[in-house]
Amino acid sequence: MTKGKVFTSMVASVAFAATAYAANHAPSEQIQVLAQTVNSGQEGGWFVRPEHDANWNRWFYAVTDLDHDGRLEIFKAKRGGDGVAPELRCEELNDNCDARTWGLFLVGGSDVPDIMSGESSATPMMYYEQASNDYHYVFVSSKEEAWDDWDFTDTKVALTLHGDLTVEELAFMKVKMESPYSDMATRKFFLPGWLKVEAESGETGTPEEIDLQRYADIELARFGVESGQETPISWHRAEEIQELIGLAKLPLVLENSYKTFLNGGHYY
Repeated sequence: MTKGKVFTSMVASVAFAATAYAANHAPSEQIQVLAQTVNSGQEGGWFVRPEHDANWNRWFYAVTDLDHDGRLEIFKAKRGGDGVAPELRCEELNDNCDARTWGLFLVGGSDVPDIMSGESSATPMMYYEQASNDYHYVFVSSKEEAWDDWDFTDTKVALTLHGDLTVEELAFMKVKMESPYSDMATRKFFLPGWLKVEAESGETGTPEEIDLQRYADIELARFGVESGQETPISWHRAEEIQELIGLAKLPLVLENSYKTFLNGGHYY
């Protein structure tokens, strides 16, 4: 991992009333626990309730196993925009299924990305780094630019669950459309400016311009791999989850979300 500093570091242990299972419990049991604890209070439940967030309906939920350790997670992303900041949380069940833990670590000067702002939210590219046994998921976060000469910025961001959910900006692309109805555009590619700045200096640095090929291959170079693969994530809107709370259908929805992550694999 490149040099960095903690911009946000949060670890919450969330206890709830549930039967403790032995270690290595089946995913089906974990799914049941997640279904039982969807709305068990502000601290115990993973669903963001309207009374605790005025923008609760901007949240999306998926069941994943990002680090492939057999412990399932509720992966949560809040869509930004309209003055609302994006958020990310990945709440992982512990070995006994009686708590979830989460934390967020921003590498260098990385910001929390809006991973729901692009098509990659449903199919990020996954890169397995054998040396560290880490699985990196690269999303493209898109942001409109209202205050400079560009129309929008696309940023490649790697998310890695290694205890905390680590967020690392890899590179970004600036785009200027030639006209509102034209397919022609000017594009420039950059590495984040903070890469050449001392971690605790407080400076943002100057982005380094790179060529298209380096931008296209930035994940391969960063993680020392030859290729990646698309990993499907089945997100569910907050309104959909809210309608299912207390119903027998919720475990099936969560189970199908996890199966999508496994790309249809059998896990029982």
